[in-house]
Amino acid sequence: MLTLKPKNMVSTLLLALLGAGYFGAFSAIDIHPILKNQLVLLPIQVGVLIYLLWWRRRENQG
Repeated sequence: MLTLKPKNMVSTLLLALLGAGYFGAFSAIDIHPILKNQLVLLPIQVGVLIYLLWWRRRENQG
């Protein structure tokens, strides 16, 4: 069973609420479906890019 510390629980809840709000907002927007799919995935792509750049910088330092 997965147990979360209070600090992790708060950040997990915050990310879940932000994600639900983001996807809810995009479901209400009336734009072309292909463009909508790309815009929905944009924050995930940016997050992965930031993570990989941070990880690479961390490897070069150590």
